[in-house]
Amino acid sequence: MLRARAMRVADLDAAFDLQCKAHAHDYHEPRAALASRFKHGSASCFVADQGARLAAYVFAHPWRGAAPALHRPLARVAVPDHLFLHDLAVAPDARGSGAGRVLVDAVTQAARALGLSEVRLVAIAGADAFWLRHGWKPVATELDRSYGVGSRLMVRAVDAAPALRLRD
Repeated sequence: MLRARAMRVADLDAAFDLQCKAHAHDYHEPRAALASRFKHGSASCFVADQGARLAAYVFAHPWRGAAPALHRPLARVAVPDHLFLHDLAVAPDARGSGAGRVLVDAVTQAARALGLSEVRLVAIAGADAFWLRHGWKPVATELDRSYGVGSRLMVRAVDAAPALRLRD
């Protein structure tokens, strides 16, 4: 089983490369956009390694209000009211390894540590079925068009998720 560790600046190039392998072209974000998510969420971004290679990553950051648009760098939020799980990607050959679950558990623990009571995300391209199976609930709201047709905002209370012990 893979373990989560805190993302480091040195992981950003590998995360960008993994993003391009794991997601459809419309969801490839510029390096500057990913770097801004790490900058504003360094305590809530994690990776899972498989040997010397990045097997999976998650970008999450404190946020307030509507889901931020894709493809654009973030501005700092002074008083967040939730943790926003921006992007989770698992390398094709690491799917089924439990990496996604481990990373989502790490994000939930980070939200708890930051004193935030919920984690939100946007399920794109029909991924809402996956998130529903893992305790997320849909929220009726209008989303930025950068998320594409059929995307849904989803939320899960931090108390609804188990705690996980992280190793650095």
